[in-house]
Amino acid sequence: MTLNPFVYGDASSPNCFDEASPCILEQTSMCVIHVATQAANGDAMAAQAKFVPWLVCMDSNGDPVDQCNQQVGVDSAAVQSCLKTDAADLLKQYLQTDAPIRATPTTLVNGKQVKADYADIKQAICSADSTVSACSSVVV
Repeated sequence: MTLNPFVYGDASSPNCFDEASPCILEQTSMCVIHVATQAANGDAMAAQAKFVPWLVCMDSNGDPVDQCNQQVGVDSAAVQSCLKTDAADLLKQYLQTDAPIRATPTTLVNGKQVKADYADIKQAICSADSTVSACSSVVV
């Protein structure tokens, strides 16, 4: 599963749900993922292990970017550099990735849309790979 920033529209005037265009916090999220992925030598799951706690920190504390970067071990200088040099290209990539999305949250497992609740997501994941450790557990 991959958690992505969500933007729509076009690169010259992107739209997002939680802030006005040009969606600076969404672009910052893109850069955090980019920086974390580079630091993890391209391992997207290792990057998500940084990004998800960063996002929780941001959402729980009123979006203190530098504080959350420090809390989860993301290089703030690299994020600022990304915003200056890479954000425009990342924005175009995310606009393309997000184009088929019509609602949030949108949950896909192996490319198939799944209702965004725990039981349905778990069932889809376990159907795709029954060896996942969570598939042998019972949720009460």
